[in-house]
Amino acid sequence: MTMNRPPPRTVGNTRLDRFLTAKKVPRMKFAKTTGYSKQQVQRVRFGDAEPTAKSIPRFVKTARLLTNDPSIKANDLFPLDDDDSPN
Repeated sequence: MTMNRPPPRTVGNTRLDRFLTAKKVPRMKFAKTTGYSKQQVQRVRFGDAEPTAKSIPRFVKTARLLTNDPSIKANDLFPLDDDDSPN
């Protein structure tokens, strides 16, 4: 019996994923540099999990490091002051 699994998701509709795509940041390198597991970063990228207060600064620091752009703010990666959820 063959299981019909849907193909794995590769793109999320979150501000973080749009940022990583626009800046051409490799997902695996981003996850490794944050210190979080690939799975946890993927859950945040896809909107399946919310970033914690502890993880947000690490994500921002990683984004700054990998893009060499010190002006990146948390609101560039996460909707902190408004709601841009697809629903």
